[in-house]
Formats: sequence, structure tokens, C-alpha cells
Amino acid sequence: MLFGQNFPVSEYYRDRIIDAQTISRVGGWWTAVLLISDPSTQKPFLALYRWQLSEHTWKTRKSISFKNKKHIEDIIEILSKFKEQMG
Repeated sequence: MLFGQNFPVSEYYRDRIIDAQTISRVGGWWTAVLLISDPSTQKPFLALYRWQLSEHTWKTRKSISFKNKKHIEDIIEILSKFKEQMG
């Protein structure tokens, strides 16, 4: 399956999506996490995208990439801590 055909990412990454998961898609906003193979290094990285539907086209409004496994582990730990504090 070509994940890039389903997610509005740049041409540079479109055919490099290894896996992806939509977090939410509501009210003209779409948030997803994508596992992408870096075209220059062939190493996978995670990217969190947030798109907005604008004039019948999805526009990237925010994106952040995580290329370091330790950073991902730290973020998961922090999110788990904050989740508990939310009740």
C-alpha cells in the first residue's frame, strides 16, 4: 500500500511513508503520525503532522519530526506523566 497517496505530504516524502496513523480528522483539521524513510539517509523518522482543509485542499499547518529514538522515548514518558495529571 502506498501510504503517501492517502496523506497530504510533500512530494519529497510521499513515496517514503512506511506506516501512518490518523489521530483525528474532524472539523476541517487532520492530525496524524507518520513513519517515514528519510530519502537522503534511508533512516526512518517519526513526523507529527497537522493539516487544515482550505479551499478543498489540505494545507500543512504544523509538523514536527523526531529522528532520535531517545527523544521519542522521553516524549512518551512525559506524555504519560501529563496524561496522569489530567485525571
